Amino acid sequence: MKNYLLPLLLCFFTVLANGQTRPGKKYLNVGYSSQTLRLEEDTEGLFELKSKVGATFNAGRTYFLTKAPVAKLLNFGIDWTFIDLNYTQFKPSNEDFDEEESSKVQKAEIGLQVGPSVHVSVPGGFSVSAYVRYAPSYSLMYADEEFSSGYAGLMVAGLSANYTAFGFGIENRWGTASHNFKLNEETITGEGEEATAAQKFKLTGPRVFLSFRF
Repeated sequence: MKNYLLPLLLCFFTVLANGQTRPGKKYLNVGYSSQTLRLEEDTEGLFELKSKVGATFNAGRTYFLTKAPVAKLLNFGIDWTFIDLNYTQFKPSNEDFDEEESSKVQKAEIGLQVGPSVHVSVPGGFSVSAYVRYAPSYSLMYADEEFSSGYAGLMVAGLSANYTAFGFGIENRWGTASHNFKLNEETITGEGEEATAAQKFKLTGPRVFLSFRF
């Protein structure tokens, strides 16, 4: 038995040393989202909203720019996240607000992401990935029994660490969202016609997630 043990150990460490040289091309992230929302012109945060619950899901693919890792460690790529979902329910930070009313403020974004990434891989299946992406999104909000929506231009920067297919990551999102609200002109002109008014919001916050690469 001892005669076979040494060759088996040598074989095991040879495979380990020549393990995965780059992370998987496809990725899927599921996690918790935190977000702060305020009016763009409200520089003092007088009517700032902070989320009390949130969730995120996104999936995409990395297109590696080199056939083999640089120096057997570095991989450079372009990330294409074809689905990026985010949901948050807010509570106001101002104590004058009614907590029950705050539960009616909910927000979601549906979008995609694209941007460069760099990946460091070491023998044994360990890898660390860093990225910066632009994330154009469709923003939706439900507040005070009214629905509004519009375009959101967001940026995402993050870092994830994986062992083979499983890992953990954290990222930050920031940007602005422009929402169109319906107005009843009857209160203004007496004609009873509907009109829309645009309002810009600034949003920012981290997301932590389980990362799967395959």
